[in-house]
Amino acid sequence: MTRILTCLLVLLACLGVSSKAEDQAVTQWPLQDNGLNTVVQWDHYSFQINGQRIFIFSGEFHYWRIPVPALWRDILEKIKAAGFTAFAFYSSWAYHAPNNATVDFTTGARDITPIFELAKELGMYIIVRPGPYVNAEANAGGFPLWVTTGDYGTLRNDDTRYTNAWTPYFTEVTEITSRYQVTDGHYSIVYQIENEYGNQWLGDPTLRVPNETAIAYMELLKANARDNGITLPLTVNDPNMKTHSWGKDWSDAGGNVDVAGLDSYPSVGAFTSIR
Repeated sequence: MTRILTCLLVLLACLGVSSKAEDQAVTQWPLQDNGLNTVVQWDHYSFQINGQRIFIFSGEFHYWRIPVPALWRDILEKIKAAGFTAFAFYSSWAYHAPNNATVDFTTGARDITPIFELAKELGMYIIVRPGPYVNAEANAGGFPLWVTTGDYGTLRNDDTRYTNAWTPYFTEVTEITSRYQVTDGHYSIVYQIENEYGNQWLGDPTLRVPNETAIAYMELLKANARDNGITLPLTVNDPNMKTHSWGKDWSDAGGNVDVAGLDSYPSVGAFTSIR
């Protein structure tokens, strides 16, 4: 009976309805925002958008793997029909910058604006993930191969050669996204500025020795996002549950984002134990 009551309370919370007891519990976890808007807020339980508590159940859509814009509507409609409330998409630096003199967000399927427009039409929230590194089981993790030659340093740090390489691409995708934010009536709700990057600390994360190079890199990405119009909460994900990086709740070093995330694959341990 207790389990049934708990499930009902969770369901009511997702619908924006709460009991008096739940209200008292929620007050222990005040809503937070990034100081730039209160359209997107969050607490210990979930995001709240335009005052509506919502469970973000997100699918994944990699347009650069399906470079036929005529197919995008069908795919996104199927994601919605499956019960998802949102979808995330990686943007691919390699796809948009085939050489170090080109950044193309206008030609054919490289124009990502229809994705934002479809999201609004379908009523699906978007988590925008431009990289620069995306992994996604793509060659070089989505880096254009020209940036991996050694001429741009060791990458994913504050080396000016690397910074000058990613800035044109990152600026362009940021400026495009800034026109489609939920704060302006569209459906992008958060902006992820790196991927699987848990490098905030040198050595053992429990010792909390700041990695100043990684911190400087994150600050450059944050500044670019803000300077080019992003007012949404910034986010990033750790590569596992052990790095404890970039979260204001557990870190007082630089480079922190508004909402920290992580990658965790519980099934990996399960499969290991079966073997």
